[in-house]
Amino acid sequence: MIEFNIDEKRIIIAILITIMEADGIIDPHEIDYLDSIILSFGMSELELDTIDELDFNHILSVFKNFDASKKDKASLLFQEMAKCDGYADPRELEIISKLCS
Repeated sequence: MIEFNIDEKRIIIAILITIMEADGIIDPHEIDYLDSIILSFGMSELELDTIDELDFNHILSVFKNFDASKKDKASLLFQEMAKCDGYADPRELEIISKLCS
């Protein structure tokens, strides 16, 4: 099983939030999915507090330095976020493509 460190978890959550907000509609299924990932990561409120302060270029730079297996695992989480509301919006898919290319 792949384990992410706390900084990697923060980056993944920030990306999931970016994907969730990409189409301008935050669906309850997306919130549920995000909550389930936060719970599975075992993150505290304190660890989540500063995520909204992260710059997307910084997020992109850090994510690009993940090792291949962690990128692959995170990519699956991103794809699940994009389709958990029943529709993978092109804007969501574009973010995933930019990150995982």
